Amino acid sequence: MKNVKKVLALLVVTALTGSCVAGCGNAQGEQQGNTESKDITGTEASADNTAVTDGDSNETENKEPENNVADELMPEEGASLILWMDNDEYNERIVSLWNEKYPDIPLTVENVGTTDARTKLELDGPTGMGCDVFVQPHDGVAISANSGLILEMDYYSDYIKENFTENAVEAVTYEGAVYAFPLSMKTIALFYNKALVDEPVKTWEEMKTFAEGYNDPAQNKFAILWQAVEPYYAHGFLGGYGYEMFGESHDDKDQLGWDSKEALAGMEFFNTLSDIYPVNSADATWDVMNSMFSAGEAPYVLTGPWSIADFKSAGVDFGVTCLPLLPNGEHPVTLSTVDTVCISSYTEYPDAAMMLAKFLTDEEAMTLLYETKNEIPASIIGQSFEFVQADEHLQGVLEQTVYSLPMPYIPEMSNVWSPYQKAFTAVWDKIQSPEEALAAAQEEFYSTIVQ
Repeated sequence: MKNVKKVLALLVVTALTGSCVAGCGNAQGEQQGNTESKDITGTEASADNTAVTDGDSNETENKEPENNVADELMPEEGASLILWMDNDEYNERIVSLWNEKYPDIPLTVENVGTTDARTKLELDGPTGMGCDVFVQPHDGVAISANSGLILEMDYYSDYIKENFTENAVEAVTYEGAVYAFPLSMKTIALFYNKALVDEPVKTWEEMKTFAEGYNDPAQNKFAILWQAVEPYYAHGFLGGYGYEMFGESHDDKDQLGWDSKEALAGMEFFNTLSDIYPVNSADATWDVMNSMFSAGEAPYVLTGPWSIADFKSAGVDFGVTCLPLLPNGEHPVTLSTVDTVCISSYTEYPDAAMMLAKFLTDEEAMTLLYETKNEIPASIIGQSFEFVQADEHLQGVLEQTVYSLPMPYIPEMSNVWSPYQKAFTAVWDKIQSPEEALAAAQEEFYSTIVQ
């Protein structure tokens, strides 16, 4: 897990301001859900458009390299832009911010889910109905770059390398070229209701003991809820046993590794978790988790920063911390996502589009992203912004990012989700043994990729 330790060195320095809250132990070590089917936030895409407004003022910059490239790039004459983003409030307000800085470049924002944007652009781009700039999870960058769907960020390549965390830069780099601006980071963490939990558990063994005294399935009462068989939520249990997807560097399609002893050990532990949350996999859903925790009826849930706004709105007094330790004494190593800002190769205004991509990662825009979506900046300076440092919930998520790795971003990652979920489902529902489920999933994966 050498990459884990590299991320820790970055994140601890830039993000954590104190020791881990209860549940993290002495954390001084290692560092969108199924992105094929739905937005990781659980929200559905819509077709709402946001009108253009006017105004002008000065931009607040994150941090500029010595040669202030932002002042050198000039938009094309007559440029107008379309942005795809997935939050109506953000979409409306980002237009106002943009037009304060660039009143002569009209901007329209359409509500398109981040995990839907790439496939939508593949269809709409050739017809002239696509966007200029869009946001997608980082595991789509390599696919998009490989297919020629997005432009290289050649003008801002050095700026990106200097101003964003190393893992975020790696997440937007394909075959040595930078193809996107890193926007934000996210992973799952342990959320707990302070009215039901005095001190969050530190180990899964403690969670099991707590569940034995709390669970009452007949009354739909469970100690902890989550999307149990979604690979984004379940992978960490394998990662905590040393499983490295696509090899140690996470970029070798021939080293998927579901036949490794580490993957098997993690899946065998996963097999025990249905004792803590004794429901059929089909009932371990986002809606159940979200509604029960929002109603104050669940002590613990596994979710991410996309849930913070809902829980706050519901009036729940909650905390966020690291996932509990596994029986081997290690932290689950969860998957993390870097949302990225990409430029469509179909744009008629590549320079203006590149200006917009950078603008979305500047302080004013990142503050808006936090206010509307509780997102954590992927920029080095962004993680020291006051709104991040002062938010106890984001700090809890950041503590788990110390024990996370970005989803592998090779093109073959898109072939992982379906067989991986089938394996978790078969084990959770006791249809197959961990070894049988992993073997079947690996066979399916390799049957779907071009060797």
